[in-house]
Amino acid sequence: MRYVAPHWRGLLIILSSMAVSIGLDVLRPWPMKLLVDQVLGGQPLPDSLKPYLLILPGGATTKGLLLWVCISTIALFLVGTLMSIAGSVISVGVGQRITYSLGADLFSHLQRLSLIFHSRRSVGDSLSRITGDAYCVQTLLTSVILPIVQAVVMLVTMFAIMWRLEPRITLLSLAVTPCLAIVIRVFAKPMKARSRQTREVESRMMSLVQQTLNAMPVVQAFTRENVEHERFVKYADQAAVAIQKSTLAGLWFKLFVGLVTSIGAALIMWMGAQYVLDGKMSVGTVLVFLSYLTSLYTPINSITYTASTWQTASANTDRVMEILEVSPDVEDAPDAVDRRLDGDVTYDNVTFAYDEGRTVIRNVSFTARKGETVAIVGPTGAGKTTMVNLLVRFFDPTSGTITIDGQDIRRLTTRSLREQVALVLQEPFIFPMTVADNIAYGRPDATREEIVAAAVAANADGFIQHLPEGYDTVVGERGTTLSGGEKQRLSIARAFLKDAPILILDEPTSALDAHTESLLLDALERLAVGRTTFIIAHRLSTIRNAAQIIALDRGEIVEQGRHEDLIRRGKLYASLYQHQMQLAKHDQRAASATA
Repeated sequence: MRYVAPHWRGLLIILSSMAVSIGLDVLRPWPMKLLVDQVLGGQPLPDSLKPYLLILPGGATTKGLLLWVCISTIALFLVGTLMSIAGSVISVGVGQRITYSLGADLFSHLQRLSLIFHSRRSVGDSLSRITGDAYCVQTLLTSVILPIVQAVVMLVTMFAIMWRLEPRITLLSLAVTPCLAIVIRVFAKPMKARSRQTREVESRMMSLVQQTLNAMPVVQAFTRENVEHERFVKYADQAAVAIQKSTLAGLWFKLFVGLVTSIGAALIMWMGAQYVLDGKMSVGTVLVFLSYLTSLYTPINSITYTASTWQTASANTDRVMEILEVSPDVEDAPDAVDRRLDGDVTYDNVTFAYDEGRTVIRNVSFTARKGETVAIVGPTGAGKTTMVNLLVRFFDPTSGTITIDGQDIRRLTTRSLREQVALVLQEPFIFPMTVADNIAYGRPDATREEIVAAAVAANADGFIQHLPEGYDTVVGERGTTLSGGEKQRLSIARAFLKDAPILILDEPTSALDAHTESLLLDALERLAVGRTTFIIAHRLSTIRNAAQIIALDRGEIVEQGRHEDLIRRGKLYASLYQHQMQLAKHDQRAASATA
């Protein structure tokens, strides 16, 4: 109802068209009755209709009455069809807006969930729930609730009219209701289970497509096209079987519903014919009654068939609620505030575990003063990225606290905190939009002059000017039309424009050549001026001037100090540094030999 309520005007129009349609359904059999009894049978006009028919030109004559019978049949069709069109158009509009509202809420909620959640769920499955399962609300409204409302009103109306025509036959016509309830009970669970199975298989197909398209360079490099195609065909076969089973369950359901109502209709036809043969009813009255019987069974069938639709929508709703009911791991405290930060950062005995028994950070404590550069080094898997991710609250510590300017970051609003931290990651995320929009992603209100100034500071203006449309050039998906160094310079320009007091550099130069790295290091040095900077370093030669270097191993700080001090100690940092120096000398000798 939260999604339906804003569209009450559209619902009023839909309900009004439904009311008119029901009224037309009540009138629709009467032209046939007049044709059979009055035009062909020569019976006198019914007392209830006589005053209205005599007003019409020629309504008192047989030929005139025949003409009006034909005209009224056409008029009833036209008005009914126009009302149906109006109701359908409004219904589709309301239904789509409701669907997109739920999809938007689902999308927004997914963005608030932690990186841990997203690391455990495929993107394709989330896409399937946003773009497919969100239709459950529209289905519930337009294919379940509104049809039931219309069916109930129609049922009551037809029952009242039929009761006036012949009470005993009317009661007999409702004898099918308990049988239909049994059919619903028998088929409900299988239909829901098979609908859910279908959605799950389709989600796996979407996940496979998304993963393969994202990894296209690897797929082609390892000639895995046929393998991925076979995987898709496998899922497609499973989806086809699941859809077939779901369809079969629905068809069996409809078969038994139709069989029950057909038996009921046959009994009514037999009894009605007996009444005509006994002279208790006219042929026209029987025709009207049988027409109303169809109108009576139509809403009964509609209510029954909604059980099938309900189960399908219910399966989709379950998948939507599985996401919406997941509470974000990181939420603002009730007393959280917005606050301008200076940049004094302190980790106080911080421990973090992704799961119980999987501790990644253990008892980490250190302080970074405003404007200092802190380098974090260590072997792969030591917990370096996790440690800085805690600072921007991608997740919260299992124990211990992180403070900025003496304020626990959990007492700051998440938006306020993240707006004051700039990130330059190892893999820059570039969006398929213009270069200017990519730079201004963190500050969409920035002027063109500010964007250009940020690009100049990041050593990016030179290559941007050579693009076909300069800053208005649209880059490819994930920046595929740019080189690695160009993408990284755009990422640095984005950080310059954000102008945050805290900067996180997560191995931003690890995959670049020496020339490109020198351009980036020059830009990064300017970017770090006056900011509290955390740099996760792969190439240790780039962090020699850091105010302090923290060496992590298995989530614990094993060394801490300046470059010269750590070299003299001859422990982990010295070992990593010497190993890199040996590799660099080996590369130089190899290059000289090749030359």
